Amino acid sequence: MSEKEKDPNSWFRNRFDFALLQSVLSDLSHFVALERLGPKVTERIAWRANIDEPKIALTFDDGPDPRFTPQLLKVLQEFEVRATFFLIGKHLEAHFDLAQEIRDRGHEVGNHTFTHPLLPRLEDGQIVEEIARTDDLLKSLDGAQPRFLRPPMGLFSKRVLDLIQASGYKTVVGDVYPRDSHLPGKDKIVMRVLRRVINGSIIILHDGGNSHNFDRSDTIAAVQKLIPKLRSRGFEFVTLSELLSD
Repeated sequence: MSEKEKDPNSWFRNRFDFALLQSVLSDLSHFVALERLGPKVTERIAWRANIDEPKIALTFDDGPDPRFTPQLLKVLQEFEVRATFFLIGKHLEAHFDLAQEIRDRGHEVGNHTFTHPLLPRLEDGQIVEEIARTDDLLKSLDGAQPRFLRPPMGLFSKRVLDLIQASGYKTVVGDVYPRDSHLPGKDKIVMRVLRRVINGSIIILHDGGNSHNFDRSDTIAAVQKLIPKLRSRGFEFVTLSELLSD
């Protein structure tokens, strides 16, 4: 007998408590917004582009995912927006055709490691292997050398940055993260992005995940609202290579 069948009230209460806790943590994390303090921590990471032009980059982590990535690609095609996808190697390997579709549609791909580990906790050789295995897969898409790597959860150390650079990558995090992976709802995602986006911003969103029950429906719905709203403010959407070309 399942937990829900044994005590329906307890099951719903636990689900509610978890959702409430996740919402509180999301709000707190967004308020603190450590990514906005990034440039004061290190200039070795691309947090945003220091430009005067109203150009911004949409980036998506943790894919490709067969449920949500195709939906997102459809939205981006509808609005004729090119984005940058930071792909997890094991997902890329499992859904190679979908990764190929991302590239064929003119989007950029970046390295998000092979298994999405906490890089500072790994030994040097393990970090290099995480990068290299995904690098081989990314290059097999079209032969092009990917330029950017986003460390999982945005966590890094000087040692990690050294190894990423030695592997031929520029480390990217971003400066606008609405905590969409915490499931705050599409309206909060939209509001959080609109409040913090500026010229050169790199927006962090998700089209995939690492659990069995993640849901990116709100992210996709938010992107549908965000693109026209941001365009009405004069922003142009570009890939990371275009944004960070200088």
